[in-house]
Amino acid sequence: MPRLSLWREHKSNDYKFLDRSIKEQFHVGGTGVYVHKYLGPDDSDGYTGDPSKPNYLAGDKGNTEKSGPSGSNETHIQDLLFLENRDRKYDPDIYELRGVYNVGDQDFDLTQFGLFLANDVVFMTFHINDMVEKLGRRLMPGDVVELPHLRDDLLLDEDAQSINKFYVVQDASRGAEGYSQTWWPHIWRVKLSPMSDAQEYRKILGYSSEEGSLADKMSTFEQELNISDAVVDAAEAADPIGVPLKDHLFGNALRDESVTTGGVVGDSANFTSYEDYLGESVQSGVAFPANAFEGQFFVRTDFDPNRLFVRRGSKWVRLYDNVPGTQSWTNRTYNGDTFINNSLTDSVGNQEFPQKQGLSKVVLPKSDNYGTQQTSSSTDTSYVDDLTVGQYVDPGYVDNQ
Repeated sequence: MPRLSLWREHKSNDYKFLDRSIKEQFHVGGTGVYVHKYLGPDDSDGYTGDPSKPNYLAGDKGNTEKSGPSGSNETHIQDLLFLENRDRKYDPDIYELRGVYNVGDQDFDLTQFGLFLANDVVFMTFHINDMVEKLGRRLMPGDVVELPHLRDDLLLDEDAQSINKFYVVQDASRGAEGYSQTWWPHIWRVKLSPMSDAQEYRKILGYSSEEGSLADKMSTFEQELNISDAVVDAAEAADPIGVPLKDHLFGNALRDESVTTGGVVGDSANFTSYEDYLGESVQSGVAFPANAFEGQFFVRTDFDPNRLFVRRGSKWVRLYDNVPGTQSWTNRTYNGDTFINNSLTDSVGNQEFPQKQGLSKVVLPKSDNYGTQQTSSSTDTSYVDDLTVGQYVDPGYVDNQ
């Protein structure tokens, strides 16, 4: 009688029996999961002239003239420079699988600034063979799943439409608990994180400006943008011309008497209006005074704009900068305002070019597989070889003519 052993070099009847039992467990006790299958980067724009963005429509890895099987797949990369797939294609058909995971409480983490969901990451398991049979492959990073059992159908707004919870597959591997006595795996484990309103999932979400799209129903982008604009408008209204707040520091008041400032900021004059009087005179200079007293104000004129300090204990504490009155609250608050919101243009020849341009638009990478032959006797570059475009040139090649 041969020795008993469940291990076989191939998937035997023992494996098939256990696999059917495990599949039945997922079918009976698992939750329904709708899968949006990732098909690869969106190459509908064709070749853009950038070697770092291959033209998969032509069946090539970068060139434009070659022909071959059209379309990208899951193994292709849209941007070889940044290794990103920003524009993604998804199967218009939706596949239903059964998955199992441990439901946890969604607690807010109050130890950080703002509100953060500390455990809104789901680890879900699927039956491998059932998944491959229905999906055609295993789940992989980039796939999007929606969980109908997490739909909130008790909304306060009766007119609002309840929506399933969407997650994105971040990682996938064989689950440690999915190996049977035959040492063959039966379970596929994926890590899911909530899907955001990002460019990668535009084929699924659509745009928030499109009425009836998922982005219009799920995304909070428009609300957050409106709140941000309202905050800026309120700040501009409260401080329209950027006047420094010096009332509480210098005691601005209407005075009709001579103020002698000798050796400090300001001049001797008779002030008869609120706009003219700048309050108490404050010492200034390029270095702090050696004998300073507690609470003394001092303006450092070597700062641009001039900066006001006050003596507290053993150190000088910065209060604020003397911002010109022509600058608005936005200009003073956002240091990069003139750079980020630059709308100026430069004239080169007869053409207008915007000063604000992406570096990737101005400096394009060049392919190094094209070139001219070099001569061993001179550095003349006027000699051009008869190689066709796309033909590889050996960098060690030397023309002996």
